[in-house]
Amino acid sequence: MSTIADVAAAAGVSKATVSRVLSGNTPYLRAETRQRVEQAIAELAFRPSSVARSLTSKRTYTVGMLISDVSNPFYADVIHGVEDIGLSAGYNIFLCNTNYDLQRGQALVHSLIDRRVDGVLIMSSTMSADWLEELARHTVPVVVVDWNVKAARQNLSAIRVDFRPGIQAAVAHLIELGHRRFAHISGPLQLPTSRVRRDAFLHALAEFGIAANKVPVIESDFHVDGGRAAVQHVLNLRQPPTAIFAANDLMAMGVVAEARTLGLKVPADLSVVGLDDIWQAAQTEPPLTTVALPRYEIGSLAMQLLLDWLKRAPGQTAAPVIARVETHLVLRGSTAALKSIRAR
Repeated sequence: MSTIADVAAAAGVSKATVSRVLSGNTPYLRAETRQRVEQAIAELAFRPSSVARSLTSKRTYTVGMLISDVSNPFYADVIHGVEDIGLSAGYNIFLCNTNYDLQRGQALVHSLIDRRVDGVLIMSSTMSADWLEELARHTVPVVVVDWNVKAARQNLSAIRVDFRPGIQAAVAHLIELGHRRFAHISGPLQLPTSRVRRDAFLHALAEFGIAANKVPVIESDFHVDGGRAAVQHVLNLRQPPTAIFAANDLMAMGVVAEARTLGLKVPADLSVVGLDDIWQAAQTEPPLTTVALPRYEIGSLAMQLLLDWLKRAPGQTAAPVIARVETHLVLRGSTAALKSIRAR
């Protein structure tokens, strides 16, 4: 393998000059010199050592990314967004799956610290403040998504998802279709994100005069099978709903599948709305009406916020950034007017 000394000899410059070209620090370097170095790099197929690079820059050019469930299709576009921004800046991503397990997440945080990652993205719906404390103790910058964190923390930025616009639009859409009996299938209610989605739904219904105590809330687990199990309970109520809002698309898909098993037609007998707009939502039968999150934007914004931290000089502090992204409604075939409305 070629070395930086080989490149320097071929270009007729010092190793320091080669290092400046590799780092992009060339404002005072003659164009001819830079071109000779770049040509030597190409001819020798030189690849700089990441170890040597980290020793020089005091960085590893790696970022840890913690997610809840690697099998959840929601994360695919988020990861693409992170990678597109990260790789363009020379960063590699360590993907870590917490599997909704706090102890496992803590072990992964320790592993990332041991690997000397330059920063961490936390996109896990199950998270502990202990993770943030441990990362802060090692001065590792962090970006947290969809979690209510204290803005006073140093080396911490956050992206907050505003679920209200999309959920309000979904409720208005269902009301316009004539629905008045609703149910909500939530995620685990110990998770803040589950409570935020539930509360946004109940608040939107209240604006149309439908009290929260009139709306059954069935706690589930964000999985397809959880949606299946929950809909069986909902449909056994004395006055079953005509419309169901599920806290994510996977559970909504479970609702549609189980409703079909029970002999119901969606949307003729039951309207269903999900949340996330994963790619499978458009492929179900019928295609799923859903509250969409800008998943790629979330990933790319999270990585850019982390890079903004990393551009600061060592020891430099700044106010944490709290960024917001909004949801919106995507209308498809899983919602329709009540039979009584259609018959008029």
